[in-house]
Amino acid sequence: MTNAAQLFDRIIPLEGGHNFRDIGGYPVADGRMVVRGLVYRSGTLSELSDRDHAIMDALGLQVICDFRSTRERERRPSRLPEAARYEIWTRDHPMSAGDLTEAMRLPEATPETSRAMIIEAYRDLAYEQVPSYRELFRRIADGPLPLVFHCAAGKDRTGIAAALLLDLLGVARNLVLEDYAITDRFFARGCELVAKDPFGTKLAGIDQRIWEPMMRADPAYLAAMFETVEARHGSGEGFIRDELGLDDVAIGAIRERLLA
Repeated sequence: MTNAAQLFDRIIPLEGGHNFRDIGGYPVADGRMVVRGLVYRSGTLSELSDRDHAIMDALGLQVICDFRSTRERERRPSRLPEAARYEIWTRDHPMSAGDLTEAMRLPEATPETSRAMIIEAYRDLAYEQVPSYRELFRRIADGPLPLVFHCAAGKDRTGIAAALLLDLLGVARNLVLEDYAITDRFFARGCELVAKDPFGTKLAGIDQRIWEPMMRADPAYLAAMFETVEARHGSGEGFIRDELGLDDVAIGAIRERLLA
């Protein structure tokens, strides 16, 4: 299997960032490549340093799409410069994906049951995030770029958005799954951030082996998402057309902008 990270050094080294990387540099079937430097994905931006701000400025970012819920943004606001030039898009909505921690407290809970719950959650997550994904894809079609989209870990909501976008562009499925799995490089940092978040108190007293699957970028999770949307819509593009409402013009514009 090709190591996706070797195709292009896509990770942006931020001191206080988490899982910030370029989605560009992947080949597609017709010989073109996903353009670099236009669309980025990330985890939380709540601990960015002044040096990180300078790096983001150098990237020329125009827009930040924050997929986090209202409560998440209140608990851990992004640390951005007051004079930032980029637009910040958010939407008010409750915490996503349900709270799996109560089930992880049950006496019969195991790492295997936790993994199975997350796989099932991934079958619904793309649908739960339709309003955010609709906004993201429309902005990529005709809004200012470069753009970064993010959630907390940059794995679930962000990972599905990135996978649907790369799939729409024609990136091979094995590379889409490998791109998702790069998040596992940030596992320790992700656990550190969870511990700092008030949400982390919900994990107190739960054996780490039981909640660890929640922090992993297991390709089986993403495969469950694709299996579900393909069964319902025929393809990832079918989901984008049916649920996000993008037409031929918008989809064509995304491909025209992001492929070269």
